Amino acid sequence: MQLETARLTLRPLEIGDVEDLLEYQSDFQTVAYIPWPQRTREQVRDALVVSIAATEFEKDDDYKLFGWSLKSSGKIIGQSNISIDSKLHSRAEIGWVINPAFKGHGYALEATRAVIGAAFKELGFRRVTAYIDQRNLASIKLARSLGMRLEGSFLEDEYFKQEWTSAHLFAILASEWKE
Repeated sequence: MQLETARLTLRPLEIGDVEDLLEYQSDFQTVAYIPWPQRTREQVRDALVVSIAATEFEKDDDYKLFGWSLKSSGKIIGQSNISIDSKLHSRAEIGWVINPAFKGHGYALEATRAVIGAAFKELGFRRVTAYIDQRNLASIKLARSLGMRLEGSFLEDEYFKQEWTSAHLFAILASEWKE
């Protein structure tokens, strides 16, 4: 599956994307709220191999990963994931990360809007959620900009990167989605 926006092509990642991914996956600040550590080139490549092999999207915990490719240059500047949280309940969870050199230009909003739209229209989900660390103010702002509502807050619910962290759960229903 590939998605198009005004400035981006959201496409499956390829081995040739390692250098672009390394730019932000090796950055401590960028991965602070992401469930993987700062990565080396080898770790980026290994994770990419696993993601490329994950082609099924039929059962709980299956996922799709999209690289945000600039139409102007082909450079990967971020990525989105969508996973099946519950097939039975038609619920998906999304996440995103952007290369900090490209923050502040609306790319994350553009890409995530496309992923949510596809979740409802092409993939047939009824509900999309985002589980966001409470310290991640940029992602909280993005979720709100997308029309997602804060449904719950969890205090110290996860031991993450050597500390107890708190999170917010944002969600939107297909019936609420506005392009």
